[in-house]
Amino acid sequence: MSSLCIEHAVLLENGGARWAARARWQASAVWRAMEHGEPLAACASLLEQAPRGRLRYFDRATVLLGFPHVQYAMLPWQDGLFSQADWRGFARATVSQQTGLDPLAWQVQVAEAGFGQARLAVASPLELLGDLRALFNLKGLSLAACLPLLTHTLAHYRPQLPDECVLAVPENDALGCLYLQQGQVSQVCLMQTAAEANLRDSLDAMQLLMEQPDTRTFVATPKPVSPPAHWLGLPHPWLLDPAP
Repeated sequence: MSSLCIEHAVLLENGGARWAARARWQASAVWRAMEHGEPLAACASLLEQAPRGRLRYFDRATVLLGFPHVQYAMLPWQDGLFSQADWRGFARATVSQQTGLDPLAWQVQVAEAGFGQARLAVASPLELLGDLRALFNLKGLSLAACLPLLTHTLAHYRPQLPDECVLAVPENDALGCLYLQQGQVSQVCLMQTAAEANLRDSLDAMQLLMEQPDTRTFVATPKPVSPPAHWLGLPHPWLLDPAP
């Protein structure tokens, strides 16, 4: 791959990492690879293999965080919270209560929402984020963004989704679902699944767990899904599994 600069997409998941790269300002073939093992070490190994542009300074990467590197929580509306700092404090307490994690060890972000509406909170481990920044800085690759896989997928496909639906994003051994009501996220769930689990069974289990009525389900996955679920396509437009 020969180009002035290269755009990189990286997915960190449980047990490894996936990498894709292509020329930044032109349509071109995509370089893809994956590595099993401890995710940060896998990311470092792939970084050594990934193509770089002739003007390396302008190369940049987007990292997507899958399970178990991200936690999600819905925050019910609170009359006494006025600022984003107030909501982040409430989110830390909520995530800690639901997961048992140390809230000081996680970066917590809270989505904006209208008055009286619930808000989606996302938490990522500070140590991992710091290690990623240090790794990419060491190799001279700009880390443009580090995003949760589930909310990134929602942002990518939101124009195609109806106001009442479920967005499902399967991973190797996890399933994440966002529930939309009146166009807003109303519930979120990320659960671990068995490697051999059938997607339909996992979706049914999620529905029972969340006590949600049956509604249209849209799935973002590399392979088409069978009805009644609706297939959207890839969670990331060019981050595919590499050829075996």
